[in-house]
Amino acid sequence: MEWQTGLIELDKGIYAYIQPRGTWFIANAGLIVGRDFSIVIDSLTNEKMAMDFLSSIRKVTDKPIRFLINTHYHGDHTWTNHLFNAVTMAHVNTRRLIEEEMRINVMGLYEKLFPEIDFSGAKYTPQGLVFSESLILHAGDKTIEIKYIGYPAHTVGDVYVHIPDSRVVFTGDLLFAEPCTPFVLFGSVSGSIEALDRLASLNADIYVPGHGPVSYGRKALYRARDYLVYIRDEAWRYFKEGLSFNEAALRIDLMEFANWYDKERIVGNVARAYSEFSGEKPGTPLQNLNEVIIKMNEYRIAHIK
Repeated sequence: MEWQTGLIELDKGIYAYIQPRGTWFIANAGLIVGRDFSIVIDSLTNEKMAMDFLSSIRKVTDKPIRFLINTHYHGDHTWTNHLFNAVTMAHVNTRRLIEEEMRINVMGLYEKLFPEIDFSGAKYTPQGLVFSESLILHAGDKTIEIKYIGYPAHTVGDVYVHIPDSRVVFTGDLLFAEPCTPFVLFGSVSGSIEALDRLASLNADIYVPGHGPVSYGRKALYRARDYLVYIRDEAWRYFKEGLSFNEAALRIDLMEFANWYDKERIVGNVARAYSEFSGEKPGTPLQNLNEVIIKMNEYRIAHIK
C-alpha cells in the first residue's frame, strides 16, 4: 500500500512529515511554522532521516526551530533530537524512561534485533523541559496544546499535540494508521483503546499518526480501535482456557488485519493483555519482557514472505 509522503501542508503553517511504509523505526513527524519561529514534533531514527526532514523544512521556511516536542520516549521519535538545535520537551515519564534506556543501553539491543536498520547518528538526548499534564505554546496566531493522555496507552508518557483552530492533531504512536499494526507492549491495551476514543472526541478534521498515512477524518482511529478490541477479546478467550501468551498469539486468526505490516506485534500486544488480565496495573513493566521480545522475533521470522 502506498500513500502520500514527504512534507504535507495540512493548514497554513501546519505540516505533517510522512515517511513511507511506517514499519519498525520509520516514523512520522510534524512542523508548525509560527510568525517568529518554528516547532518540530518528534525527531527520527537516524541522521539521514533527520537531515532529509530538515532539508524539507528549509524549503518552506527559514524560521528558526525553537522547540521540539517529543510525543513519547521511543527512539524512532527521539534519537535525533540533538540535530535540531531546539529546546526539547516531553512528559516527565518520557524523560525518565529515556534516562533508564541510556543506563542499560537499549539501543544496543535494537541493533542486534534489527541488523537491517541504519542507526548511524542516533543517540539519546533527555529533554530540557518536562511537564506532568499539559503545556500550551503560542506561535504567532497559532495556539498549540500539548496534552498528556492521562494513563498508560502506547507508553506511560504519551502526549498528543492539538492545534484547535486548524482542527489538526498529531497523535504520536497513540495512533498507528492502517496498514500499520498498533503496538502496546510498553503501555496498555485498555488504555490504548481509551486513548483512541479520546482522540476521536476531539472531533478534529485531520489526525497525523506516529506511523502510516495522514487520516482525514476519524476512520484510522476506528480501524486501530477495531484491531485492539479484537486482539483483546481473542486473548481473553485463550487466557481463560489457560494458554500462554505466545500460544494465544499463535492461535489468533488476524483475519481482516492479516495484511497489516509488522503482524508480529500481536505477540507483544497479547502479552500486554495477559498482564492486565492477571490484575497488573496498566503500564506495569513486564517481568517476562525478554521472552516476549524473543517470541515476537520468532513470529516475525516465521512470517517473512
